[in-house]
Amino acid sequence: MSEKELHLDDSHQKLMELLVSRTLRKHGFKKDSIDLTEREKKNLKETVELLQKQSQSFIDKQNNITEQDVNPITNVYDEGK
Repeated sequence: MSEKELHLDDSHQKLMELLVSRTLRKHGFKKDSIDLTEREKKNLKETVELLQKQSQSFIDKQNNITEQDVNPITNVYDEGK
């Protein structure tokens, strides 16, 4: 992983932490009041893992644009390829 990718991952992580923290605080969340069932915990964990995979896939796709992905006539990235 390049230094640029590490920097993007780090800033992305910090931004997500801030967003989640502020959202939870806004809605009066208290850490002591968590009462998720085992099924809810499992679903939450699976959802977070899926979102991580999707975001990583998106980041990888953005980082892997090559000359073949650009239309030579319009010089515009062709997402359909």
